[in-house]
Amino acid sequence: MPDYLFLLESRLHPAQWQALVQVQKAAESLGVNVYLVGGAVRDLIGGFPIDDLDFVVEGRALKLLPQLTRQQASIIWKNEATEAAELEFPVGVMVSVSMARSASGAKPSRSRAEPATILEDLRRRDFSINAIGISLNPQSRGLLLDPTNGVADMEKKELRALQPNSFVQEPIRILRAVRFRTRLKYGLEAKTAAQFQEAKERKLLDKIAPEDLQQEFRRIAREQDPSEILKAFEKERLLAAVSPRLQGPRLDWSTMGRAEKAGQMLAVSGIRARSFPLFLHLLTRKLPPRERTQVAKRLGLRQQDALAFRKLPEEANRLARDVGGKAGAKPGKLYQLLFSARPELILLVLVEYPQAKVQTRIRIYLRKLLPMRSKLPEKELEQLGVAAGTPRSQKILDQFFYAMLEGKVRNKTEQTKLLKKLVQTAK
Repeated sequence: MPDYLFLLESRLHPAQWQALVQVQKAAESLGVNVYLVGGAVRDLIGGFPIDDLDFVVEGRALKLLPQLTRQQASIIWKNEATEAAELEFPVGVMVSVSMARSASGAKPSRSRAEPATILEDLRRRDFSINAIGISLNPQSRGLLLDPTNGVADMEKKELRALQPNSFVQEPIRILRAVRFRTRLKYGLEAKTAAQFQEAKERKLLDKIAPEDLQQEFRRIAREQDPSEILKAFEKERLLAAVSPRLQGPRLDWSTMGRAEKAGQMLAVSGIRARSFPLFLHLLTRKLPPRERTQVAKRLGLRQQDALAFRKLPEEANRLARDVGGKAGAKPGKLYQLLFSARPELILLVLVEYPQAKVQTRIRIYLRKLLPMRSKLPEKELEQLGVAAGTPRSQKILDQFFYAMLEGKVRNKTEQTKLLKKLVQTAK
């Protein structure tokens, strides 16, 4: 039997593992059982990249939030009625926590959640491959829970719905089926394929709740290749769930492709440029403003998210103007300008502002200025008696860095001389 905890620690990157440990400790301190479930477990077993971490708690899941926010996690959204929330940890690690609940009748309730055991929670899920969990509890840590035989379906590379009316109960599963089928390269099990086709013929897309639609598109925005998913949606005519105009020439595939390449370039420099407003902008950039507003309404965006979506082009235009202007001509000013800019704005400028001056200066920032920043003389500063990681140390390194950008440090002798001077003046 595989050692799933060892696999997790091996496959998760350090920030993800740290988030998992923090959720585990928070649950243990409150005396509740917690399980890693769904996509993370599926991708762990299947050998796919692990993105989001989904946790289920037997009991009041939102009680974990105070401890998690003290660990620098920020709450993206929460639903007190259903005891569910999504959080973002440092370095963009996304985590969801929810209460174990049972299926409640023919349709799921949005006003309340019925507490349940972890096995009941897994059995109510959409597909068997997402109904697998790993215990993180002291008495059973590392135990695999697979009540619907999802591992066997993974071996067959099949998506199998767990309820006979799965797509009718929750029409968002129509989109989820296509997303998983596309990303995992799985087929639909025969009965599931028949259910899927029937749901499409019954035109259930309009019945998808805005909250469900928003969460699904947030997940697509975090996919490794969102364009592939969106193209599969267009082929199945599923983008009509967001807007009937999102089809054919209204979809700007070339710009989306350039955005994905720009995102990869930024990632090489350690900049993570994924954001939901950016994703929505790229998806709807050929729609007129009124229809973009309708998309925000259909997705049930909160006011602040709708505002961020609407203002993104204006902010990117301002950044492009600054980068290409007088301020961007000076290395120190250029660094300050781009270091303080949100990553999605840098990406959008790379994609939508092809002016040579703007493009060149962003590449100077990525390929020259950022690497210079990572090679500051921290050890030499410690040898001069300044403890690393202190405000004083940070202040001196900042001053040294900007002196480098201004050409005041050309050799080792000048470096030592400047460091000693900064140590004396930065008390």
